Amino acid sequence: MSGSEQSNVEKVRHFFELQYAGRADEGFRLYGHDHFRFVTGSAGNDELRAAIPWAGYVHEGEEGYAELYSKLFGEFEVEEFTPHSFAEAGGRVYVEGHFLFRHKQTGKLADSDWCARFDMKGGRIAGGQFFENTFAVAAARTP
Repeated sequence: MSGSEQSNVEKVRHFFELQYAGRADEGFRLYGHDHFRFVTGSAGNDELRAAIPWAGYVHEGEEGYAELYSKLFGEFEVEEFTPHSFAEAGGRVYVEGHFLFRHKQTGKLADSDWCARFDMKGGRIAGGQFFENTFAVAAARTP
């Protein structure tokens, strides 16, 4: 099935599959919109930025997404990442799931349920937001 024949839910599902198979650049090329904007947590939150260097910022375009991906997986190894449910409403795809990440330096685990929102435009991912237990992520980074 070509990308144009896939539903928005299928596109987001495949985007995640590629990301966690180490092929994030391919996922972005296939599904990312030219005006992509993504936030982890709340944009403009200085306290969050101090605790987690990739959170609290708007990551723009392929370069911004690559930087987010590099920072996150430069620090954490994926023990588990499981999207449980996908739903589409009003041009958005919502995903609920769970992750278990191990910090490479501290060895501590970040264990979190999560929810992500993907904003679709012209059949591509134009942006969105990722919500997680930021306390668990920040705690895993702390020696």
